[in-house]
Amino acid sequence: MSTLALRPWTDLVKLHPDVEAGALTEAVFAIDLGAIAAGDSNVPVVYRDPEEFFRATYLTADLAKLLQEVLASLAGTTGYNRVLKLRTPFGGGKSHTLAALLHAARHPDVLDAVPEARSFPRPRDVAVAVFDGEKFDARNGKELPDGRTIRTMWGWIAWQIDPQRAFALVEGHDRDRVAPGGDVIRKMLTEGAGGRPVLILLDEVLKYMERAGAVQVSDSTLQRQAKDFFQNLTVEVAGSRNAALVYSLTWSARESLGNVGLLSEIDKLAARVDQLREPVTGDEILPILQRRLLAEPPRPQVASQVAAAYAKQLTQMRMARAENPSEQQEAEEQGRHWRERLQRSYPFHPALVDLMRERWTAVDAFQRTRGALRFLASCMYSLKKQGTAGPLLGPGDVPLHDPEVRMKMLKELGVQNDYDPVILADIHGPNARAKRIDDRLSRERPELGRVRPATRLATAILLYSFGGLKRNATEGSQTLPPGVTQEELLEACLAPDLDNITATSVLSELRSTCLYLHHDGTRYCFKKDPNVTKLIEDAEQVVAQEETDTPGHGPVHERLKAMLEAQLAGHCEVVVWPERSLDIPDQQPLFLVAYLPLEFAVESREEQERRARDYFSRCGDKPRRYRNGLGLAIPDKKQIEGLRRAVRYLLAIERVEGRKQQLRLTPDQLDQLNERKRTEQAAATAALRDLYAAVWLPRMEGGQIEIERVERSGRPLQATGVHERIMELLIRDRIPRVYESVTPHKIIERVRLGEPVAQDQPPVLGIPTAEVLESFFRDLAPPRITSADVLRKAIVRGVSEGIFGYASGGIPTLGADGKFQIAPDKVTLGRQLREDEIDLESGFLMVPAAVPHPSTPSPRQDGATGAGPQPQILSEPPGGGPPGGQIATTRKTHYRTRFKATRDQLFKIFRPLSELADKSDERMVTVSVEAISSDGFDPVWLRNAVEEPLDEAGVQRSPDFQS
Repeated sequence: MSTLALRPWTDLVKLHPDVEAGALTEAVFAIDLGAIAAGDSNVPVVYRDPEEFFRATYLTADLAKLLQEVLASLAGTTGYNRVLKLRTPFGGGKSHTLAALLHAARHPDVLDAVPEARSFPRPRDVAVAVFDGEKFDARNGKELPDGRTIRTMWGWIAWQIDPQRAFALVEGHDRDRVAPGGDVIRKMLTEGAGGRPVLILLDEVLKYMERAGAVQVSDSTLQRQAKDFFQNLTVEVAGSRNAALVYSLTWSARESLGNVGLLSEIDKLAARVDQLREPVTGDEILPILQRRLLAEPPRPQVASQVAAAYAKQLTQMRMARAENPSEQQEAEEQGRHWRERLQRSYPFHPALVDLMRERWTAVDAFQRTRGALRFLASCMYSLKKQGTAGPLLGPGDVPLHDPEVRMKMLKELGVQNDYDPVILADIHGPNARAKRIDDRLSRERPELGRVRPATRLATAILLYSFGGLKRNATEGSQTLPPGVTQEELLEACLAPDLDNITATSVLSELRSTCLYLHHDGTRYCFKKDPNVTKLIEDAEQVVAQEETDTPGHGPVHERLKAMLEAQLAGHCEVVVWPERSLDIPDQQPLFLVAYLPLEFAVESREEQERRARDYFSRCGDKPRRYRNGLGLAIPDKKQIEGLRRAVRYLLAIERVEGRKQQLRLTPDQLDQLNERKRTEQAAATAALRDLYAAVWLPRMEGGQIEIERVERSGRPLQATGVHERIMELLIRDRIPRVYESVTPHKIIERVRLGEPVAQDQPPVLGIPTAEVLESFFRDLAPPRITSADVLRKAIVRGVSEGIFGYASGGIPTLGADGKFQIAPDKVTLGRQLREDEIDLESGFLMVPAAVPHPSTPSPRQDGATGAGPQPQILSEPPGGGPPGGQIATTRKTHYRTRFKATRDQLFKIFRPLSELADKSDERMVTVSVEAISSDGFDPVWLRNAVEEPLDEAGVQRSPDFQS
């Protein structure tokens, strides 16, 4: 039977009137602050009505202090902090506190009925603005009744202060999604409010900021604008006369949706209120479940259909594990047994009934029938009201997200609030481990979105974590340890919408990620004591706090720097995290890569460019000499948070390892610790490898130093080392920016050897090699070279090919005959030198014509690098081949052809042209290239993409440009 045909049990059974009305429960729901502020009639009266609210609210010392401080600030009293932060655990009273402030500000007279608040100030006519970050849509904003739309956080706050005066001040900012400055905000709080006190309440700020990061606003994002507004708002409120701001944040990084960096940015010191709700007590006695909770028995046909569907899934699981006919027969019998039990217990799963009857009764505090009644009644009422019931109510279907259900269950089991951290961290918190798994699965497999398999399994494990199987024996009783085996758990949770394979995979993931889930090799059990994962999480928070307390010198910062230095060890041409331009050396001609610190990635674009130009142009208080030999490796902002997270956890794991004796870790826990360490090490290594994916280089444009940004293109980098990947990006990209070799002709072109340096000046016939080296690393022009060795190799090649002569020992004098006055045997031309014979400090290059006689003449006096004169390109007219397409039998001494080719065709004709070159004299062919662009070729691109690669290949070319 298909899952779609199985309707929720709430549609098919009639509840007892007491359960239907919720008379057996004290329904507690999360407070909707925005709805309370709007006076929504759907909000329960106990929250909506001020008198009812304070009548049901117990003022703790912290809440009373907060109310008094805020009301005094609104009344104009000085000496109080006007910007307050609420940071309490999930369910710890943030929204309740904000609701108390809302009612007290709007209706101060209701405090007369609260003895603890009678002496509080009574500000009048307070303008209250409420911003619910969970509800306010970052992309679409909020639509007003008149059809207009408020688009931003500041627009909605201003509208609530005064739709006419306050909103008018920021209407343009709201329309453009640009944060108003401090002056505008100050006017909004004063003139915009007409002199009235202003109370601003912000709830779930982090959730709104997270979504706002995906909304582009010109070159910025809505998140950046919202953070700017938030910062300016806190400053202006703090300096105001009668305004106050109270905002809420999550308690820990684990509840911050993984964005620890964003949480840190908006987390400023302020007041903190911690208010926990007391559990509610219940009745005592245990009646029969169906008779007491249902108004009438369910229809047999309905129960039979559901039982058959569930039993089929259980039978398939057992049949898949059966290894022989006997086990297959046993699986079928067990399936029939389950079908009978499922049908009898409908709408309850028999596993839920068994667990209460056989396990929870071993808990002294459990009040048997009455405890089961109160618990099940609250479950049924909650599921009926919320419309989230499934075909059955099983251990995994208990709505622990409902505070009333959760508190009633824990109270019945006598554990009070002890398991709140367990539930919040692993099962039903806003950032719970099970929720993370379900959210990921719903993205990967949308059909699992409603199933929530991780939450189902984790909920069932929690219910099995209390009591144990207790059996009477002849000599006392025997109680097995709490917990559930994998087989028992699957029998309780498998359903037509959840198969065995998926459930087993999810269970494995729960075991590796939950903080309080323990596994002794047989049973799964949630305990109050943390497992290894929780120990790591606690240590991680300590590391994170140390990092916050010592910015720039914390443990994460130091470890990251050490990891990067270890990756770059052995490379003398790197600088790690320079803070000033003086930290980047400028003493020798060498291409350096400065790996900028991570903080560089979060600076504004203007500040980044300013710092980069300073690095390129200065070395301390002096101009930088070797500007063309410097590149800046830029950290990728997207990789930073993941890298920091992995390093934080590595440090945390090391700290737990250091306390393994004190913590009395078991061998199984030590294995888990090592496995987690390997995981985090792999994550850190991968993030560090991809941390630097762009390089900034200096270039001269209009007489000013500009920045050339080299970023990774679509082709993946092959190198694995950090520096090797950067150099691969610079050297082996489609358009190389740095070269490991240059041609002799590139030297001639660079220093204009043989050319006049100015009009009406004689040509330069020689130049010191020191000036050549200086030119390559000083002047901002391509090509950049990696080191002086590149120049040595090019000089050796140029001397060997007779392109220029080389001498060492100083600068010779040029005679009147155009020859340098130097002993001929001191000049090398046309023969091979060793690289170590090239002295770049005292060497001298000269054109062949200026070499004194009788020097050994160059074998190629024309200076060509080829092995002889290039053959002419001959054109063969169309149809010049053999008639009729026959293959000519006469051997040709010249082969001529002419064709046009696309990019793809060029790749295909490379092989036949190579074959032709191999068969030709001197293994060479003449190639004539003609390309036409109506827009004109960019000269910089032409040089970098075409000419320099040809020069690198040693090709002698004769450019013929036409405009």
